[in-house]
Amino acid sequence: SSSSSSSSSGKQQQHQQQKGSRNHNNNKKSRSVMETGVRKLLSPGGCVVLVGRNRRGNEYLSLNVARGNDIWMHARGCPGAHVILQNRRGSPKPSQECVQFCANLAVFYSDARTERRASVTAAEPKHILKPRGAPLGAVKLREELYTIVGMPSDVPDELKAAREESGLTDEFRASDKAKHRKRTKAVAKQQQEKKRAQAKAKRKRRSGGPVTSAYED
Repeated sequence: SSSSSSSSSGKQQQHQQQKGSRNHNNNKKSRSVMETGVRKLLSPGGCVVLVGRNRRGNEYLSLNVARGNDIWMHARGCPGAHVILQNRRGSPKPSQECVQFCANLAVFYSDARTERRASVTAAEPKHILKPRGAPLGAVKLREELYTIVGMPSDVPDELKAAREESGLTDEFRASDKAKHRKRTKAVAKQQQEKKRAQAKAKRKRRSGGPVTSAYED
């Protein structure tokens, strides 16, 4: 009985150690993403604003950080940063000026940054979903909160200067769209070839010839 109790206690201790190790690794990974994939700013009203620097940062903000009454924003119809305007208990309440500040950021850190103005979609965190099989940083909105117009030229001058000094054109550049279109065309071509092979095989079966396939999944 004593040895059984000791064995059970040892297993529990080992389980706790493994759990603690996993939590430590997860926390370490989260800190790493926050440091390298997220830009932290303050709105005119003193609210915390978080901006994704890349796809990993976008996904982390949208699925792990955004919650409750936070406001999520993204430039409509083009690759760009996910922007989170935090609205937490004990913190300043977001004003319309804060909302506009974030909308401007969403356009500035997107492929629409050269436009004079562009539409920005806002949503509540509870309506942000990750589609099955979607690439890193891609999310889906179950419901939109509202649409606001963002003006990239109205972001603070220090952000414009920092962007020019860094030599970056954009973390979510148009080449990403080109790559996506290329992949889409390749998939469509494979599907077309598969259909042709199936049709050919069907015709051969009807004629009694051998069945061959030029395409395999």
